[in-house]
Amino acid sequence: MVRDVTTVDDADSGTFDAVLMLYIACAKLPDGALDEREAARVLHLARAHTQGLAHGYAEQAVEDVAKVLGQADGPDAQLKLVVDAAQRASRNLDDDAKDSLVAELRSIARADGENTSAELDFVHAVAKTLGVE
Repeated sequence: MVRDVTTVDDADSGTFDAVLMLYIACAKLPDGALDEREAARVLHLARAHTQGLAHGYAEQAVEDVAKVLGQADGPDAQLKLVVDAAQRASRNLDDDAKDSLVAELRSIARADGENTSAELDFVHAVAKTLGVE
């Protein structure tokens, strides 16, 4: 189990991609739009987790995962990607990392200055899947 995902080296790339999927989905899916401040927060978090790696790695990873989510064939396919990502994170992260992930998702939801019920519901659903209450 990974104690904490402080860099991409701390987790396999699939788990890191799962975390990015949750970040991006949190920023975009609850209200259907990716606010500039939420996008900036996602990128900030991705950069924090990829310190010491090649310049531009975080940007490319976020772009790649966002593309997968964007190319999903409708809301049901997007939901499956999010559920799969949350389940992978649940299996591969330890309790401290799960707590950190939920806190990071809350920070993304707050980044635009609004906390809609859809955003709160999204974070709560991920927290429940992770076993974090």
